[in-house]
Amino acid sequence: MLRGRKFLKLIIMTVTMTVVLFLIPDCPQDKRLPEASGPTMGTTWHLTLAKGDTRTASEMVQSRLDALESMFTNWREDSAVSRFNASRTTEWQPVPRELAEVMIYAQRLSKETNGAFDVTVSPLIELWGFGVKKSTHSIPSDEAITTEMARVGWQKVEVKQDPPMLRKTQADVEINVAGLVEGYAVDDVVKRLRKAGHTDFLLDVGGELFAIGLKPDGTPWQVGVQQPDAEKGVVTGAVALQDKALSTSGTYQQFFEVNGKRYPHVLDARTGRPVTHSLVSVSVISDSCFEADSWTTALLILGLKEGKETATRLGIDALFIEEADAHPR
Repeated sequence: MLRGRKFLKLIIMTVTMTVVLFLIPDCPQDKRLPEASGPTMGTTWHLTLAKGDTRTASEMVQSRLDALESMFTNWREDSAVSRFNASRTTEWQPVPRELAEVMIYAQRLSKETNGAFDVTVSPLIELWGFGVKKSTHSIPSDEAITTEMARVGWQKVEVKQDPPMLRKTQADVEINVAGLVEGYAVDDVVKRLRKAGHTDFLLDVGGELFAIGLKPDGTPWQVGVQQPDAEKGVVTGAVALQDKALSTSGTYQQFFEVNGKRYPHVLDARTGRPVTHSLVSVSVISDSCFEADSWTTALLILGLKEGKETATRLGIDALFIEEADAHPR
């Protein structure tokens, strides 16, 4: 768990390029490791095994990710999230156990960030053109933002775990859990792979990584940070992972520009608007990919000052990357 852990590192970097994560082949044998991949949640998953056949593992991974996607996505009308959003009632509604678990942790993040992170921002995501219903981007009016903000507030959703249920205190509230569920999915699948007897592997779902055990040569998995515009394989940094998860979120991943100003898909629920600070990326290392994924999103919303204070207070191992023209303090 992140809470109570010793704070190991908090690094501030300045960059002009965006970053991505990938497995570094330290030796020729790494290039021949068994691999599998497939689609999920609007992105892809990748599994690298230190040994063994990927066929059975691949089938299990795809099947479980398909099941989780059917619960969490806003892009399917029959998902548990979409059904909850479509309901216009303040009565308790049964939901999958997994969704209740995600919502409980989401509410913890909302408390810890004073409401900056909030899964009820779904109406604002749609308003700014980053959601399901709207394909074009434009700057909404202050009036439109104020109207949708009336539907936002993490305290407007209540959660029960046994039995798993959700309840809206305001009937038109809607949720979007995209900032949490890839990491949750990684943890879920990792548990199943371990139960199936796999002891050494690297799982990546949309850039959310969990490294279990060691590579065949007995060394930790090496995950590199690459500048996308550089030649493939040229790295700016790397981290060795063993039984650890690594997540990265960035403002560079989805955005639109108007009159030279960039509007990222990362929204601050307190303002109803995209973040305007200088951070371009936050990475977190944790024992749980669910926690790492959740906190990269939350810290990115908070920005450098609030994010650094929060990471220090909670003992989160975090890497903050700013734009080159920023002046970190």
